[in-house]
Amino acid sequence: MTEDEFRELLDRHGGDLERWPRATLREARRLLAQSVTAQAMLDEMVAIELALAETDGDEVPPDGLADRIFERAFGARTASSDALSPDAAPVPGTIRPV
Repeated sequence: MTEDEFRELLDRHGGDLERWPRATLREARRLLAQSVTAQAMLDEMVAIELALAETDGDEVPPDGLADRIFERAFGARTASSDALSPDAAPVPGTIRPV
């Protein structure tokens, strides 16, 4: 198993290796025994999952947050993109309407 394959499985199945498909466990554990990078990827995923589990779920994101993230990431106009503040920095390489 390569580190890229490990990352893909980690993204797909999470940091609890016992929840991974049985067919992948032996190779994943072998890679973890040999690769500091794979160990760091697993540690990062577990830390993220623990942090997410600690939230109480009562927090509500601001209106239009997903649209603003999408626009910043991909430079696409969305229904609520007009809600962006006029002084928000544009994404490099994108054209911002005046």
